Amino acid sequence: MKKKIKNLKKFFPLLDEFKIYNFFKLYKLHKFFNLKINIISKNSLKLFYESHFLHSLSIYKIFYFFNKSIILDVGTGGGFPGIPLAIMFNKTKFILIDSIKKKIKLINFIINKLHLKNVYIQCTRIENFNKKCNFLLGRAVTKFTNFLKLVKKNILKNKKNKIDNGIIYLKGGNFKKNYFYIKYNISNLFKEKFFFYNNKYIIYIPIF
Repeated sequence: MKKKIKNLKKFFPLLDEFKIYNFFKLYKLHKFFNLKINIISKNSLKLFYESHFLHSLSIYKIFYFFNKSIILDVGTGGGFPGIPLAIMFNKTKFILIDSIKKKIKLINFIINKLHLKNVYIQCTRIENFNKKCNFLLGRAVTKFTNFLKLVKKNILKNKKNKIDNGIIYLKGGNFKKNYFYIKYNISNLFKEKFFFYNNKYIIYIPIF
């Protein structure tokens, strides 16, 4: 895994050694705690590099968040995609929420171990979370139509970035066109077989 993580430089040439070290540390922490808490599936632990690091960082390949932007990761689970993106965008504020206490406790431990000063966590459901943010991230949280209804109230109107504030969702399989969206095929960003065989996409919906 250490060799694979060092290969991140192939996709992100400006990635420094400290960030690479943090990615490796993040993997080691998950590997250790997953034996006790089962935060992520055993299958995805085997494919940690592809299914958690590259999948999360596909957003970094497409979008650039300016400093002082606020990014909300809804139903973050084991901290994905929020924590990998917070490592990359270390001047951007990330809020990670999940309704399961054991996951939030683990994330709190991880962000302290990684010394991530730009990550904030809260144990809550999105229905009860009213803070407004520039972008909302999601990954297999619920059906996308449900997700869209739940999070629209949390989008700020004033944009800070080059693109409009909105929703960025990591999704697999088919996607029904019921509203304006932009779809990015992750297999065009990374050539790993994992993305070719699993039809993984980034869905971006700007909220005007």
